[in-house]
Amino acid sequence: MAENTILSVDLYDNILTSDPNDYSGRVNITGTVRNADIAARIVAERTEYRKETIEHILNLADQKKIEAIAQGKSLVDGVGQYLLNVSGSFIGTQPVFDPKVHKFGVTYTPGKLLQEAMKKLSARLQIAQVGPAINDITDSTTGKVSEMLTPGGPAIITGSGILLKGDDPAVGVYFKPDGEGEAKKVDLVIANTKSQIIISIPTLAPGQYRLSVTTQAGANYQILKTPRTYEFPILLTVGA
Repeated sequence: MAENTILSVDLYDNILTSDPNDYSGRVNITGTVRNADIAARIVAERTEYRKETIEHILNLADQKKIEAIAQGKSLVDGVGQYLLNVSGSFIGTQPVFDPKVHKFGVTYTPGKLLQEAMKKLSARLQIAQVGPAINDITDSTTGKVSEMLTPGGPAIITGSGILLKGDDPAVGVYFKPDGEGEAKKVDLVIANTKSQIIISIPTLAPGQYRLSVTTQAGANYQILKTPRTYEFPILLTVGA
């Protein structure tokens, strides 16, 4: 990693305060890196191993790490530490585990190498261009935030400048399969404001999806000539 890495941080109005000069920052995510990309980066270091071999080993390592975590192990790798946690109340001295109430999650703690890398980061601050920005999406069926999606169930999207407005056919909320596949537009929008959209999640096949919002709404509710789109950088999952 470079000694001095400068990241772009977009500044948005802080909706938690009334001060017009108070902003919150959001790191400008510039793409997604997968094992294939990591393998390509390793090959660029002139290793003697083929890219396909490295990718296969990385994928196998992922499977074995998941297996270890699911067995109740504390997993420590070069990125951080992972261990299971469980949520939900357990009543009485002989409670019964109920999957509808009790949920397993994962606690993640950055490792030493990652913490050292973050100390070397700097930021180039810039006022974000007027346009939509998604903070999170809550699946109302499960209560999961920016994680799982329940097809046919309601969901709440929060953000700034996400009011769906304009006559352009592209205006709307979309779920696009990660990788190949066409984006599916949300048919039912229950509520629609600048900071919150309530939708009914469309029928989606199991897999991972990218959420995006497209609108012509600009500052002070004026209509822009060209729609603007914001794609949420966190992958959302349907199914196990």
